[in-house]
Amino acid sequence: MRMKTRFFLLTAAVLLAVACSHKIAEPVSCTVTLDPSNTYFAGEPVRFLMKGHADNILFYSGESGSCYVYKDRHSVPMDWVKSAALSVEYSHEWGVKGGLDVYVSNSFNGLDGRNGAADRVTIQQMIDSGMQGWTRIGYDDNASSKGSATQTIDLSAYKDHFSLAIHWHPAAGATAQRTYKIKGELILDIEGFPAGESFHLTDLEPLVVTMNEQLAPYYKNGGTGSVNFDGEEEITCRGVAADELSYALDAWIITTPSALNKVHGDKGFAIKNLQNYMSGYEYIYSAPGNYTVTFVCIDHNAYGFSQSEQSIDLSIIEKW
Repeated sequence: MRMKTRFFLLTAAVLLAVACSHKIAEPVSCTVTLDPSNTYFAGEPVRFLMKGHADNILFYSGESGSCYVYKDRHSVPMDWVKSAALSVEYSHEWGVKGGLDVYVSNSFNGLDGRNGAADRVTIQQMIDSGMQGWTRIGYDDNASSKGSATQTIDLSAYKDHFSLAIHWHPAAGATAQRTYKIKGELILDIEGFPAGESFHLTDLEPLVVTMNEQLAPYYKNGGTGSVNFDGEEEITCRGVAADELSYALDAWIITTPSALNKVHGDKGFAIKNLQNYMSGYEYIYSAPGNYTVTFVCIDHNAYGFSQSEQSIDLSIIEKW
């Protein structure tokens, strides 16, 4: 009897191991249809009926910014871009004025990003040439211990090829080396994008290069005298107290050259997750028009991943 029990347990263990090593994901099973009672007037809810099961559902309304076919689109034709501008807010603390210079270029070919010594040479060549190919932007901080300023830079002449360079070189000695905090937003007016498009300065892939031999070429997000990227929005050039360092800090923040025809991929709205049951969904279109609605149904668990997309064409009309 004991032998039979051991045989049974061994067989069960083998079957379980085989089953676990051959997990099969079931294809997601969910269908979406229109409620027959819909009237399709602007300002009134359109109801979608759901059958089957999906762990998660994303909804693309078909409106601008929420079209499934554009979810992977990250640029548009350049002639769609009507204007481009960079809005920058600078804040400073302590130290003496004049420790920050700002430049733009439509001809800079970029830095290596992997060879610090070579990038230092490139920047030194820029300096030795008198910043040829760069235009200095007239930012000037004030002499007060704390302050802030905002400027808007017209980038109409830089849409095809744009780079921004910020040179941080606070004065050292008997006074603190000035700290600067920088927030920037790229603002694009694009044909077919009613709300326009905007990006943080940090989205432009800035590279920090220190020119001080006492620091590593790509020294950032560190302690004394570093350039810190604080989340998505702010860049902090972190100054130091008077006489804390025997040398003056010297760093450049230079964005990767790029065309200014960037857009964010269109987004879907998460309308269902594992926690909620859903047999229907309502959405209100505020404006008449033709829309392609897409539901992305997803099962994603320990057994695997399965996804299906269903699209429905809608015509929304003005209410009489």
